[in-house]
Amino acid sequence: MLRRIARSPKALWSLVALGVIVAAAIFGPSFWSASPTFGDFGNIMAFPSPEHPLGTDSLGRDTLARLLTGLRVTLVVALFVEVINVALGVTVGLLAAYYGGMIDQLLSRVTDLLFAFPGLLFAILIAGVFGPAVSETYGGMGRLMLTTGALALIGWPMMARYVRGMVLSLKSSQFAEAASAMGASDAYIMRNVLLRNAVGMVAVTATLDISGVIISEATLSLLGLGIQQPAASLGLMINDARSYIGTNFTQVLFPGLVIVALVLVFSFLGDGLRDVLDPKSR
Repeated sequence: MLRRIARSPKALWSLVALGVIVAAAIFGPSFWSASPTFGDFGNIMAFPSPEHPLGTDSLGRDTLARLLTGLRVTLVVALFVEVINVALGVTVGLLAAYYGGMIDQLLSRVTDLLFAFPGLLFAILIAGVFGPAVSETYGGMGRLMLTTGALALIGWPMMARYVRGMVLSLKSSQFAEAASAMGASDAYIMRNVLLRNAVGMVAVTATLDISGVIISEATLSLLGLGIQQPAASLGLMINDARSYIGTNFTQVLFPGLVIVALVLVFSFLGDGLRDVLDPKSR
């Protein structure tokens, strides 16, 4: 696997870029001593300077410090959303495709019901209805969990449908029929025959899906329905700075560039992994 990734420049450089981004999110706030919540009222909406390399926002808070903190929040939300998507989507899709019949019909109707709502609008509705109560009761951590849950709720049906179609194709293959003819249990066939052959493409799909999760989280925060002050989020930073874009455009530019970089890295990584993991491409 590592040799195949090393031979794919797209996958290799995307993986290196992702490593740099993750390292910046984990270790960056520790190395950069400026506080993401303390306001320097003598430097409000300041342009980049040696003291503040990326400038300051409307409250005098260091943009670099808030950018590093917001990057961490965005990656945490994307990670947990995708873990939920994969766990629910793979379980539902695998059971529906393998057993069929009433189970397939029931699970398919549940996913169809969720598909009936426009995904992002449904997440906006959930965040708007439950957000104030959750923030009042549980604070910033509750709002983070609500944002994660709302995005996961609209994301897992697509994963379930994708896995269902893939497992239906694998189920009719000769090696799956051979395992059944040899007396293998349903659990063994699902775990060691079907899921093991589907896990590569599930990883590719999950990697590509993270780009959409990042954009959705930024959209919720941009609308004021995601992460709340004084916490930092990339979308929240753009929301705070858009009223001052004529005064200091850099406060919108820097978080916007980070979002673009994240989406591009995960998109290229997904394409690279598809080339590496898909046997038809080799």
